[in-house]
Amino acid sequence: MTLRGMIFDIDGTLVDTNPSHVEAWRRAFKRFGFDIPAARIKVEIGKGGDKLVPSVLGQELESRLGEALRREQKAEFLKITEREHFRVFPCVLELFQALRDRKIRTALATSSDKKHLQATMTSAAIDLPSLADVLVTKDDAAESKPAPDLIIVACEKLAISPTDCAMVGDTVYDGQACQAAGVIFLGLLSGPNTESELLQAGACAVWRDTGHLYADLDRALEIASLAAAASE
Repeated sequence: MTLRGMIFDIDGTLVDTNPSHVEAWRRAFKRFGFDIPAARIKVEIGKGGDKLVPSVLGQELESRLGEALRREQKAEFLKITEREHFRVFPCVLELFQALRDRKIRTALATSSDKKHLQATMTSAAIDLPSLADVLVTKDDAAESKPAPDLIIVACEKLAISPTDCAMVGDTVYDGQACQAAGVIFLGLLSGPNTESELLQAGACAVWRDTGHLYADLDRALEIASLAAAASE
């Protein structure tokens, strides 16, 4: 079989924003009196904020402070975007063009809302929605990753069956969401997880970053297609 669709995470996959998300969470926790090390937060990046806070602080504090912490984190992240120039990972434009040339439709699926996505794109000086056929944000999904909602909505917007799609992501939570959605997962090492962690989370293969994936695209598509066929 041949893949018809490719879904991309954004943070840590297309744009190098993960360290800034970690720092924004560290500041938010600190504002509320919690001195949480960056290393503790890093392993949670890739989840939605509604999952991250209870994972770090527990459900009782989530119930009392979760919404306020998320608002503070978002405010801190916006402050960071105003002074940082986020790096776009290698060959992102070329990768999307190569997929278009191969008649493979593309989607962006992010746990960010549209305001924070725009701030990321302004900082990185890139118009990501212009590259893809479909954009899915947290506003489109009932539940954040590692729940499969974002990926399921992306497949629906692409009008392509999950079995005909693959997703490119950088965290184990991308992998867990893909497994729940029935979508093949292609892992990148540009995020917080190791190759073994991504493979354990369901990746059919792992590449260094988007530049490596672009250089190895035909093989990657073959691997994904074989993995999709084997899962049927």
